[in-house]
Amino acid sequence: MIEWRKYYSGVGNERNQTQKYSLEEAAKNVGISKKSLDDYLFQIRFGNKYGFNFNEHYNDKVGVLRDFVRQNKKNDKGDIKQKKNQKL
Repeated sequence: MIEWRKYYSGVGNERNQTQKYSLEEAAKNVGISKKSLDDYLFQIRFGNKYGFNFNEHYNDKVGVLRDFVRQNKKNDKGDIKQKKNQKL
């Protein structure tokens, strides 16, 4: 995942020049589709927002993070509805 963003941000080539790749090219270089990498980045950002313990789940698959994010988003929606109803 991090390697993908390095390619996008720029990596040194054999002539000591920084070469930047498009997100699609960077994804191709790491062998994962851009769509999947975008989804992983999205899940990581929301996991961070909701306080996901990345160290505890270091060896788990992204599905654990995805479930955590889904549950927390669901709780957020419920909290927003509840606050709206209290104002009425």
